[in-house]
Amino acid sequence: MKNLFTTTTIKTVLLAAGIATLAASNAMAFSETEFKTAVKQLVSTPTISQEQYVANAVTAWLNQDYINSLAQAEIDASRTENLQAANTFNNLLKQEPGNPLLMSYAGAATAKSSLDKFAKGEKTTALEDGTAMVEQALQLADNSPAMHGSVPVALEVRFVAASTYLAVPKIMNRHDKGEQLLKDVIDARQFAQTDVNFRGAVWMRAATLAAEKNRADEAKKYLNEIVKNNAPQAQKAAQLLQTLS
Repeated sequence: MKNLFTTTTIKTVLLAAGIATLAASNAMAFSETEFKTAVKQLVSTPTISQEQYVANAVTAWLNQDYINSLAQAEIDASRTENLQAANTFNNLLKQEPGNPLLMSYAGAATAKSSLDKFAKGEKTTALEDGTAMVEQALQLADNSPAMHGSVPVALEVRFVAASTYLAVPKIMNRHDKGEQLLKDVIDARQFAQTDVNFRGAVWMRAATLAAEKNRADEAKKYLNEIVKNNAPQAQKAAQLLQTLS
């Protein structure tokens, strides 16, 4: 069970919220096309673990064999996509500097763009800069009445923050806050009225987190909510439920 959930988490981590917003109607002033493109770049590129990055890079460098060279090329492509997503969000933010939703995504994308450097032990301030932007977005979004489609901006920003904090290295001491923010989103009274895409993304992240913490009953509860509500993640949830039976 652990390996399956770990793989799922790696694929969805950082911006599971992006899955929800891709289908949401966008009543905000920023460019919907640019925003969705950046979200796709952010959620479609994998998060490379330190061990995987080092193993792939060193093997490709030493052996120059075709398979591992391709793996290194995929990492390079991932880095490019991450940087492009960060640049797009930050450019949109320059047009609306006080927009907490844009700021949260820009912060998350900036943090993610630094992970490849962090994995190699290189110095970078992007991880700290990104998380600081997410913190500021949380403050700006607090009690905000703004909506992004059917999702309150305050809830979406909290989910982006939760996903980010749960993805950054543990040495940054953000995981507990990320877990609390995720719980806050689920417990919010507006959550039940949000689009099923958003609820499905939140439940899936909560399920994978519960599995990581060896809380199987809690994981089942969230996965069953996904299936019961026929969220876009229902097929994956059903597969994961089988591993918990």
